Amino acid sequence: MRTTFILLFVLLIGGTMKTYAQAKNAIGLGLSLNTSRENSNGFGALLQGEVKVAKAVSITPYLGGEVAYGVLAGLSGRYYFSKEIYTLAGAFGHLDPDYSGFGATAGIGFIILSTRHQTLDLNFHGDYMKKGSQSTPIAGLRLIYSFSFTKLE
Repeated sequence: MRTTFILLFVLLIGGTMKTYAQAKNAIGLGLSLNTSRENSNGFGALLQGEVKVAKAVSITPYLGGEVAYGVLAGLSGRYYFSKEIYTLAGAFGHLDPDYSGFGATAGIGFIILSTRHQTLDLNFHGDYMKKGSQSTPIAGLRLIYSFSFTKLE
C-alpha cells in the first residue's frame, strides 16, 4: 500500500511538470536486482535499445537474463514527463528450464546522470507473469547505461 502511494505521488508530481521530454535513439547495457514472493531473489543483466517515436514517447526493446525469469525479451513504451522522469509499460516473454510464458510490466524511471550522448538511468518496475499455473508478481530495479545516437539537451 505504501509503495503504491509513493509511486502515485511521484507520477502526480511528474505530471505537473512542463513536458520537454528526452526520448532518444539509444542503446544500453544494464544490471538488475529483483525479488518475488517465491524467494527467487537475484540479479541479472540486459541489453536495451530505445527508439524515439515522438518528443515524449519512445519504444524500448530489451533482451537479457535475470533470476526469476531465466532468459527474457520484451518491448515497453516510455512516456517522459520531463528530462529526468519517465513511466513505462509493456510486455515480455520469458524462458527458463522449468517454465516459459509471457508477462506484463509497468514502472517508473529516473535519469540520474546525463551528458550530451550518455545517460545513466534507474528504473523501478513491477512485473506480473505466470510460472506454470502459479501467478508470480516481481518487483525490481534496473540500472542502465545508455549511449544516445542523437545529441541530448
